[in-house]
Amino acid sequence: MKKLLLYICVLSTSCFLQAQEQVVTNQSVSSNYEWTTDHMHVGVRWQPVGSDLNSIAYDASSPMIAQDSSYATFWIGWNSMEPKEENINYSTNNTSYFRTIEAAVNECVKKNIKVEFVIFGCPKWASISGKAGLEAPKPDMFNAFVTRLATYFKGRVGAYQLHHESNNQAMFKNGDINYLMSEIFIKGAKAVKAVYNTHPAEPVIISTSGLSPCRGCGPLAGLGVDANGELLRGGPAVNSYLDKVIANTELMEHIDTININMSDANDGYGHMDDIYVPSTWGMYDLIRSKLDKAGYDSKKVSSAESWIVWDAGSPAVDVTGDGIKNEQDAYKKAITLIGQCLERGLNMVNLPWKDNSSSWSMGLTKLRDYDGKIKLADPSIVIPAADGGADIVTEKINSVRLDNNGKPYIEKSTKNPFTIANYINPSDPNHLHYYIWRWYSQISAGADEVIRHAIAGEKNNDITVTGAGFGGETYRISSYNKSKDSFTVLIYSNKANGKKDIKVSIPSQIQTGKYYNNQHSKIDFRGKGFDNGELYTAKISTKNISNVDGADVNLKEIQTSAQTVTNNTLVVKIPKAEKFTTIEFIKSPTKD
Repeated sequence: MKKLLLYICVLSTSCFLQAQEQVVTNQSVSSNYEWTTDHMHVGVRWQPVGSDLNSIAYDASSPMIAQDSSYATFWIGWNSMEPKEENINYSTNNTSYFRTIEAAVNECVKKNIKVEFVIFGCPKWASISGKAGLEAPKPDMFNAFVTRLATYFKGRVGAYQLHHESNNQAMFKNGDINYLMSEIFIKGAKAVKAVYNTHPAEPVIISTSGLSPCRGCGPLAGLGVDANGELLRGGPAVNSYLDKVIANTELMEHIDTININMSDANDGYGHMDDIYVPSTWGMYDLIRSKLDKAGYDSKKVSSAESWIVWDAGSPAVDVTGDGIKNEQDAYKKAITLIGQCLERGLNMVNLPWKDNSSSWSMGLTKLRDYDGKIKLADPSIVIPAADGGADIVTEKINSVRLDNNGKPYIEKSTKNPFTIANYINPSDPNHLHYYIWRWYSQISAGADEVIRHAIAGEKNNDITVTGAGFGGETYRISSYNKSKDSFTVLIYSNKANGKKDIKVSIPSQIQTGKYYNNQHSKIDFRGKGFDNGELYTAKISTKNISNVDGADVNLKEIQTSAQTVTNNTLVVKIPKAEKFTTIEFIKSPTKD
C-alpha cells in the first residue's frame, strides 16, 4: 500500500494530484443534441480532486449534477495533464489527474450534461522559460496539446476555452498579447476545429479567455501605456486587450465567443474602473458594443471563471449594508450578477460547486465527508447534515492523508480559512446563494435542450411585464425548451410583496433576434413554439426565497385554464406576485 494517499486537495496552480492508479477507458458518447451558441446553459465549475473515483460517483449523484445543472466546466491544468513529456500518450502513460478529470466527464456524459474545458498553465518541458506553471509555451506546443486533448475527448466535451485571465501577465509569463493571439487563440482554435471536423464530425464551441477582474495586477505585455507613460491596468488594459483581439480578423474567424469573469471582485459586482468596466455586466456591455461596432453581431459573450464570495474574506463586500459580510451578501450578489448577465444575453453561466475547490470561499455547497475519513481524523470539524446525507465539514482543509498505519490525518488550510462561525446555517449542505443559483438554473432545465427565446427590451422580441407588482430591481429571462415544446419565463422583482398583480407576455414562437436565432445561427429554431389558434396553459410558481435559510416563503402554485394563442403572443396574469416568479407555458390538446 502506498504511504500517502491524497484524498482531498484545494485546487491551485501548484497543487495537482498524483495518487493510486486506476485507468478509465476512453469512451466517446455522442450528446443528445447539438450544442450551439443559441442554447442556454446554467451550471457549475466542477473541480474533482483526489484519485478516489468513488467520490466522483458520489458527487455526480448530487442534485447539482443529476438535476440542476445543464453543463459543467472543468479547469484543465496542462502541467497536471502532462507533467512529463511521456505523459502525452494518454492510452499508456496518463496521470491520476487525467483519470480523475475523465471519470468526472464520463459522469456528466451519462447524465447528458454538457462539458466545457478551460485550459491554463504549461509543463516545464513545453514552456519558454523551462519552468512549470502559468508560463507561455514554446511555439506549436500548445496546439499540439489541444490536438491531443480534443482527439481524446471528442464526443464528450463540447466547448473549449483556450486560456484563463490572459489579460493578466501573471497568467501568461514570458508571453505578450501578440503571442497569446497567434499561439494560443488562433493555433489552438484551428487545432480543436481540425479534430472536431474530422469524420465523424462533431459540433464544438471555441472561446478565448476569461478576463481577470484585478485592477492592480500587472497587465499582459503589449497592451500599451497611458498619457503619462504608465502601463495600462484594470479597465483600460481590458479595453486595449479587447480592441486587439477583435481587430484580429484571423482570430475572430475561428472563435465563437469572447469571455467575461462573472465575479463579485472589488466592489462586489466586478468593478474595475468608472469608464470601461463599472461592473461585470458593464464588461458584458463593453464586449458586446465592440463586437457590434466591428460587425461581429454573430459572435457571443460567454461566462468564464465566475464566483461569488460567501464569507468575510478579503474579496468580500458588505452589499446589504448591515455591517456584516456573510452569506446574505452572497445571496444578494447572486440575484444581481446572474440576473443582469442572463437578461442581457449571457448564455453560459457557472458558479463554483463546492467549498475547498478554490483558495477562496465561493462554493455553492459545502464539503461533505462522503466516506467518513474526515470525521475519523478529526470529529470536531464534522457535523450531521440536515438532509440526512453525508456529514458536513466545517473548516477549510487542504487534504486528508493516510499515515503508515492507514490512519487518516488532516492537513488544514491556512490560506483564507473559514470555520463553522462563517456558516449562516451550519447543518445546511448548501450556502444561501445556492438557492438563488438554483432558481435561475430553471431557465436551462438540466439535460433538456433549451435555447434562448426573447430578450428583455428587444423590439418585436420582448418579454413584457406590466402591473404594480413589477418594480425596483427587476429581471426578465425567457427560454424555449425544445425537448418539451414549452416556454419558461423567470421574473424577478424586488418590490413585489404578494399584494400586487403582474401580467407577462412573450412571443409564442421563436423570433428573429438581434443576437440569437437569426441568419447566423447554426441551427434555425425560428418558428418553433405555438401557432395562433392553439391552446396553452401556464404553470406558475411565485414565491420569496428566504435570505436566512433559503426556504421557499409564501409559495403559490397556479395552473391556469386553457386559452387560445392570439396575435402570436402568450399571455398570463400572476395574481399577488412575489419576488421570484417562474412561468412555464405548456401546449394543450387542440379542441375537437
